[in-house]
Amino acid sequence: MTHRLDFVLFALYLAANIALGLWVARRKTADARGYFLAGDRLPWYAIGGSIIAANISTEHFIGMIGIAYAVGFVVAQWEWGNWFTFSALIWIFLPFYIRGGLYTMPEFLERRFNKTCRYLFAICSLVLWIVAQMAVVMLAGGKAMQGMFGLDPTVTIICLAVLAGSYTIYGGLISVAWTDFLQFVVMMLGGLIVTVIGLHRVGGLHELMLASPEKFKIIYPITDKEYPWLGVWSVFLSVGVWYNCTNQFIVQRCLGARSEWDARMGVVFAGFMKIVLPLLVVIPGIVAFKLFPGLSDKDQAFPLLVRELVPVGLSGIVMAGLASGMLSHISSVLNSSSTVFTMDLYKPFQDWRLRGQAAADVSRHCGAGANNAPTDVGGYGVAEGNKDEQQLVRVGRLSAFVILTLATVLAVWFSHRQLGVFLLIQNVGAWVAAPIAAVFLLGVLWRRTTAAAATFVLVFGFPYTAFVEYYLFKQVTWLMPFDNWLNRTLLVWVTSVVLLVVVSLFTRPPDAERIRGIIWSWEVAKLPESERERNRGFRNLLLWWLIFIGIMAALYVYVIWFQYGGPGAVVAKP
Repeated sequence: MTHRLDFVLFALYLAANIALGLWVARRKTADARGYFLAGDRLPWYAIGGSIIAANISTEHFIGMIGIAYAVGFVVAQWEWGNWFTFSALIWIFLPFYIRGGLYTMPEFLERRFNKTCRYLFAICSLVLWIVAQMAVVMLAGGKAMQGMFGLDPTVTIICLAVLAGSYTIYGGLISVAWTDFLQFVVMMLGGLIVTVIGLHRVGGLHELMLASPEKFKIIYPITDKEYPWLGVWSVFLSVGVWYNCTNQFIVQRCLGARSEWDARMGVVFAGFMKIVLPLLVVIPGIVAFKLFPGLSDKDQAFPLLVRELVPVGLSGIVMAGLASGMLSHISSVLNSSSTVFTMDLYKPFQDWRLRGQAAADVSRHCGAGANNAPTDVGGYGVAEGNKDEQQLVRVGRLSAFVILTLATVLAVWFSHRQLGVFLLIQNVGAWVAAPIAAVFLLGVLWRRTTAAAATFVLVFGFPYTAFVEYYLFKQVTWLMPFDNWLNRTLLVWVTSVVLLVVVSLFTRPPDAERIRGIIWSWEVAKLPESERERNRGFRNLLLWWLIFIGIMAALYVYVIWFQYGGPGAVVAKP
């Protein structure tokens, strides 16, 4: 039973969170770049903390811990596998995103390919975010608060929407980033409280590994129905690249960095946090398996740990940590949704309308006589389209309100239906990830990739994914043993890459001027000379990235040794 003290601490935290979001936004959101990209003022630690806070939510504390209860440590690869995607973001994508002065990821697709790719990606992203990244996360939050603290799910969903919207709609990215950083600290603290108490109860991590070595396997047979090794160890190419390198609500805080070094170092910092995250979102599931075997609903593992193990007072911090994950995720997705709607859908339409109006004015003046023609018509559409940035901010706030309302209504509707939260998010991601990841990767790495090929793959990807999921792996005999969403996603990604290459070779190459400065090279991967000079020695980006990669390599070696050469080897292989 939750004590009154827990609710007092929880309420104080929520008040502090909202106050911080409103305070940092004072007089700093007057123009579009100030509202959508924090005025390019975010330091590395705010960027890194915000990335983690935006990434972790109730589907991790509830869904991932539930999967760890049922299966084990293999799900940690969802966090550790970011060594590749974060490295790709640091060394391949961010140089183009930052130096191009981008607002959004769809904008990058227009610069590299065409408007069609931009609009397809923008609309697809908005639908995905509203349904799978906002409504479903609110649903998970409602279930979590009901399971741990007895709160009504509908009330929780509405409160989450009001709290996240209160500072996000007003302050934009700068409010989101700094409240994310606070939420990151509280979320880590709340998660560690549960982990430390749980590990103490089972005798420590080493004892837990010796007592349940079958739960610490990280490699499963290729025909495993849930976590085949081929799918698990290749998912970073599709879902990983899509989620971390092309996803607006992850990359946007990097676009608002005060320097390119801050943007890249923020991702390195997030990488170090990913190393420790399994302690918060995987190990508690295995602890719950040890303490409470036989749970019928695996998603109740984390709520049960909190109810049974965490004392009064500390429960309030855990509650705040869980709310932090929900608020940061919702506010980040909401801010990115309004950014994409405003900059990728509204602004191009507004610019097109103004150009049409300018052309009509020219026609009327010219029809009245040459002497009446304006002398400065050439810049009319551009000047008119760019002069009122306040209008973009207003549209951003209004669209955020509409999007939040829609997501809240969906979440309340979902709450009256029995839906698997974590699996729903995974499945939706698998449908969009592979084609998008392939288009971004080849678009940056291969100059011969054409707009026709990119457009074809983005359109073809959805029906082809349906064909692979509902027919190919169900009807082709030799593929049936490998029927798993991870293996299916890998096949879609490989097919997308092959199609990009083939269609590109049979279509007209892109204009050299159009792709100048967009294709990757070793020189492009380096920081600008001025930033390298300012960030030597202890601040060297390459040094910290190498430390991150070295720690990850050591951890992989250890867990693989544990499974095949250590205590885990005594467990019979399936």
